[in-house]
Amino acid sequence: MNNGAAAATAAALAAGVGVSLQTSINGHASVAVDSPVVATAVNHGSALALALLVALATGAFPRAARTIRARRAQVRWWWFLGGLMGFVAVLAIITVTPAMGVVAVGVAVTLGQLAGSVAADSFGIGPGGRRPMGALRSAGIAVAVLAVIVGSIGRFEGASALAVPVVVVAGAIIAIQQAANGWIVVVTGEPAVMSVINFAVSGFFVGSALLVALATQPIDLAALPPWAPLGGAIGAVIGVVSAVAVRIIGVLSLMLCIAAGQAMGSIALDLVVPVDRVGLTAGAVVGAVLAVAAVALAGLGAVRGRARPRASGDAGAVPQPTTNEP
Repeated sequence: MNNGAAAATAAALAAGVGVSLQTSINGHASVAVDSPVVATAVNHGSALALALLVALATGAFPRAARTIRARRAQVRWWWFLGGLMGFVAVLAIITVTPAMGVVAVGVAVTLGQLAGSVAADSFGIGPGGRRPMGALRSAGIAVAVLAVIVGSIGRFEGASALAVPVVVVAGAIIAIQQAANGWIVVVTGEPAVMSVINFAVSGFFVGSALLVALATQPIDLAALPPWAPLGGAIGAVIGVVSAVAVRIIGVLSLMLCIAAGQAMGSIALDLVVPVDRVGLTAGAVVGAVLAVAAVALAGLGAVRGRARPRASGDAGAVPQPTTNEP
């Protein structure tokens, strides 16, 4: 593994730990105000503020405009759906975390991320190109699925089990979102601009949902913890790291690394500050170990199987002005 791939892998693992921390913060905030919509709004609002501050302070917007003009690249409309995808996924996760716990949410999201990642890499949706599965990557997926099953032992009961499909879909949406965000970084050259676009788009939907929530139910905003905005700040950093790393290691390897980091972080959080009544289980610990093994297998597969070069008709090829794009 070269230095770039090693650095991207380490960054993705750290991002996974950040995901578990963000999930815990948002889950506790949702419980405090008894409103997942408010927790989602705080998450996205703080993320947008941080991303905008960084973009303005570093002059990212003028550089992005110059880069787009120099590359003469056309921007596809679906790249901007990343913000909507993020809103839907985060709202779903925040809603069920108090009932399922951080570890249980993590294993369910992992399953969805695997499905979305396989689709993204197989069809060349992400900027890393089409990446063949291969024996090692297939083995990595199998071990990751086993990690999901083992990690769920003693966690999914009653109403919590009914929420699992929702979280799985949210995980798949996150995987596709990373591909869309990665393309914005490719054409602009500015991860900070990508974050601003991502959270600005999601802000429209978050704001609409917040207005409905405030109009239909009593919400004690004073009960919101002062540390609640940290979830969004962490999410903004995760988005930038993921958008850069996906270009190097591909969507599947990125999601597997995030899953491993998330599993390890979730164990620590459920042990110290559990958001549900179950807390840490033996299955969660075993699942985390299996998730790390899955990352190792997938990483070896990514090194041995390089991404296919993009043809002009590939779904992920950088659009040029002379092509007829939808």
